[in-house]
Amino acid sequence: MYCRKWIAICLLFSSTFLLSGCWDHKELPIYGFVQAIALDLSEENENMLELTTQFIKPAPKIGSAGGGGDKAFVNIETRGDSAFEAIRDITNRLGRKAQWSHTRIILISDELAESRHIGEMLEFFYRDHEPRLLINVGVTEGKAKEYLEGKPFIENTMSQQLKEVGKAAHRFSSKTMEVNLLSLGRQMNSELQTSKMPYYKQSEEGEPFVSGLATFRKGKMTGQITPLQTEALLMLLNEYGSGIVEIPCKNDAGLKETVEVASAKTKMNTQAKEQETSVQIAITLEGSIGELKCTSIDKSEKVDQYNKKVEKVVLDNVEQTLKQIQEDQIDLIGLGNEIYRKDPKQWMKIKKEWPQIFSKVDFDVKVSMNIVNSGADIGKPFFKE
Repeated sequence: MYCRKWIAICLLFSSTFLLSGCWDHKELPIYGFVQAIALDLSEENENMLELTTQFIKPAPKIGSAGGGGDKAFVNIETRGDSAFEAIRDITNRLGRKAQWSHTRIILISDELAESRHIGEMLEFFYRDHEPRLLINVGVTEGKAKEYLEGKPFIENTMSQQLKEVGKAAHRFSSKTMEVNLLSLGRQMNSELQTSKMPYYKQSEEGEPFVSGLATFRKGKMTGQITPLQTEALLMLLNEYGSGIVEIPCKNDAGLKETVEVASAKTKMNTQAKEQETSVQIAITLEGSIGELKCTSIDKSEKVDQYNKKVEKVVLDNVEQTLKQIQEDQIDLIGLGNEIYRKDPKQWMKIKKEWPQIFSKVDFDVKVSMNIVNSGADIGKPFFKE
């Protein structure tokens, strides 16, 4: 019995030599944890990149906003001929090595996105082992660094606020898209090489908000689409979350009623020939009344009539959006990619002329609306005039 006890002790002791331990560990004070990146053209030299990196401040105690100030973050500016060079210079100012695995968002100014290929600026973040492909990306109107300088409303850092703004706007209003490095890379490396990213703006008070999408062809920004057009685009892509449809009153165009769209499903059927392509699109919506101001739908036949009004409003927006992107000759709905998946040989025949072919595609769009809830016990305006 005594011998068995010693054997067990020896086995347990010897097993410790098989453990890996922490031979390659690095202490936390070595690192500064990156929250956001802003990329701009240098004001001194247009051939140089200006990099603004936002770091979170470690709090000295529970409940404090951050070390040494009222903000939980600090911004460091560096410059370089390449993104990597500017990144390596961060240590010269911060005294810590940048750690990228917790990065929330990367912002690129519209000036930079229009003049240089965004793949050139994002190359480091795709290749390095620390940044995650789920980092959000966006384009800013004006200097990107200005969007990291404000004071967040609820979140601890501006980077987290900007990330949540894009996420919530996509999910609850469908007025932008949430795009990360992974989805952007897929768009840029598709057969079409067209892509889109959230477009951020600032109010007169300097408060950032998201407004539609910035559009790209072969890595360079070509323009923007409005929040309303973004709603139509998301329906066409079958990526619509939820949102509001406004219906003008017949006798007063300035007065609008609203319907909340809870779900949207889209089916697309494409018939492609060498110089002629036709597309049938069926959009099925389901939702509830948000506001009634000039319409009564207290009978089933009136509900059907109101469904038709909503369908017309949505149809007009979808058709106008399609017309706009056809005029711009930029296939944002991925029609060319769909043709490639179905018939690669056919796609290779029309690929070079696709922008011109896309501008002449015949779209047949049908919208079906189903109002399932009036939002109250009565299907008419709540207040009497």
